[in-house]
Amino acid sequence: MLGQLRQKIILSLAFAALVYFALTLYADVPKLAEAFLGWDWRWLPIVLLVVLANYGVRFIRWHYYLHVIGIHNVPPRPSLFIFLSGFSLTMVPGKLGELLKSVLLKSHYDIPISYSASIVAAERLTDVIGMTLLAALGVSIFPMGVPALAFIVAALVVVIALLQSRTLAEKIIGVFERLPIVGKFAHLAKNLYESAYLLLRLRPLIISVVLAILAWFGECLALFLILLGFGQSPTALLLLQATFIYAAASLFGAVTLLPGGLGATEGTITSLTQLLVSTSATIAAAATLLVRVCTLWLAIVLGTLALFVLGKTTKPTDLQSSIEKSSSNIDDNVPAV
Repeated sequence: MLGQLRQKIILSLAFAALVYFALTLYADVPKLAEAFLGWDWRWLPIVLLVVLANYGVRFIRWHYYLHVIGIHNVPPRPSLFIFLSGFSLTMVPGKLGELLKSVLLKSHYDIPISYSASIVAAERLTDVIGMTLLAALGVSIFPMGVPALAFIVAALVVVIALLQSRTLAEKIIGVFERLPIVGKFAHLAKNLYESAYLLLRLRPLIISVVLAILAWFGECLALFLILLGFGQSPTALLLLQATFIYAAASLFGAVTLLPGGLGATEGTITSLTQLLVSTSATIAAAATLLVRVCTLWLAIVLGTLALFVLGKTTKPTDLQSSIEKSSSNIDDNVPAV
């Protein structure tokens, strides 16, 4: 299992190198180097600060979610390291790498993976809601995005409504129980649903969406600050444009299920920046590269460091055993709440 995971990460990194090589060629290498030299690097500490604020707010949501589903025995400090560790496997396709958080909860606190995994799903769902609302702010400057946003909103409403209809959910799970092959996994679906039901009740949902909006606005603000470093005027319109560009690109990258949204996110940020901010291809590509280094790749570095710290308190063989077992046998015991 670990060998397959390592292979996927290597392939994702190779794909990332290809994406950035193509983006560099598109921007014209000499002009791109000149653009980086001309960027006001005094903005970098502020950009990193707002990105770290994003991670901080998302950690608050993660720790809040633990309490919502009745997990009270994880102190804030180890909870932070477990949360950050999920970023270390960002390059695994489909965001599946973030399930590492559930594996770590199991290995450190014996919390069933099938119970805590719903937190990861709820995080992604509220992230999509938050980014959709942020992108909706820019509909006035990019009306062509209305159909896509309307479709996403409708899909989110349907998903939340289905999850909150216990009768319907139990009927669907009951159908799966009677199927010959997937029936043996129905008990896992019950565990996931029970915790997901708690997470998506009205109060936790509103709190989590507000936190998601605050968190992801930090990364939208990072793009805005990067554009200021390239000489753009600090106007409310530019902030609105940057918010729409980053949120729309992140949504598109998430939909593709590519590792880290690679390719889709970069291409969307570059093209929308050229279209809406009226920058050159070189400046748009340079801004894209900077914002991705300060968001995606910073997260991976922090996640790797956090995983290393956790590894010092866990026997490598124990962690490896937990990961391998999780791939083939997700336990079905639900903790007392």
